[in-house]
Amino acid sequence: MKKTDTLEIRFKSLDDFKSEVTTALSKKKKLVQPTHLILFESVTAFRSFMTIQKIEILTVIANREPGSIYELAKLVDRDFAAVLRDCVSLEGTGFIRLEEKKDGRESKVPVLTFPYSKIVIYLPSSPYQIDFREVA
Repeated sequence: MKKTDTLEIRFKSLDDFKSEVTTALSKKKKLVQPTHLILFESVTAFRSFMTIQKIEILTVIANREPGSIYELAKLVDRDFAAVLRDCVSLEGTGFIRLEEKKDGRESKVPVLTFPYSKIVIYLPSSPYQIDFREVA
């Protein structure tokens, strides 16, 4: 899988989001968030969500493409349950998908939501980026 795209992290307050939804409803327009964009309410919310362990998980998924969460846990040398919790959290915010593995064992394969190789975080002061090739 060729990874050339960039995932963007941006910040939008709850009030701004509500205003955008209200405007879209009044104009009968759909609000569609692009797959390359993840929004957080604040830098504080992002900082409390994104841990070093989650960055490591994203890096390993991007570079090693593990075939299951169990394999991912082995690669990051962490407890399976902790890695599963982090994966579910990353899936809930749109960083990854957990795809059903067709092996009859109900295992899930963690994959990036699209083939991104870096994350750019648009902080209020200036952008910051994480490049998976540099982290690995």
